[in-house]
Amino acid sequence: MSSEENQAGMVGRWALRFGVGAGVLCAVWMLILHLTGNNAFGPKHILPQFLVPVAAVASQWALRRSIRPSKAGLGRAVGVGALTALLAALIAASSLYSLGQSVGPAALQLNRAEMVEIARSQRDYLVKEGGQAAYEQQLRQLQQVTLADIAQSDFVKILLLGLMFALPTGVFLRE
Repeated sequence: MSSEENQAGMVGRWALRFGVGAGVLCAVWMLILHLTGNNAFGPKHILPQFLVPVAAVASQWALRRSIRPSKAGLGRAVGVGALTALLAALIAASSLYSLGQSVGPAALQLNRAEMVEIARSQRDYLVKEGGQAAYEQQLRQLQQVTLADIAQSDFVKILLLGLMFALPTGVFLRE
């Protein structure tokens, strides 16, 4: 096996280790929230998502250390961080969707009610920013949120958050 193939294999191994680890931690946190009677789809479920950028940076650091004295290069350094973020986002979003499917529509209805209550508590601000019609439209949209919408939103947020840290760190750790 050549050095190039070995380094490419290391990219995949580090991305799998850190991406799966961060994704599983997000999934476990949502399960803990559900089992303790909290809203697993509400604002508390975003707490472990901040582990994804940490995992992306850690995978880049681990790659850099494992291929010394060679240099990772820009493609590998950014690639391992991006792949880590992608894997974590896929696992977290799919586990959220799976949890929602298994617990049934009552949990999603509770989440909708909480989102509407949050919007109502911010009524003055929302009306000032967008007007009464925009506020009422937002309330209607919140009452129609589906499980797929929440999972898709989570996927995009986690992926973008991971990439936001992986790109500059990859540039920094390329050598």
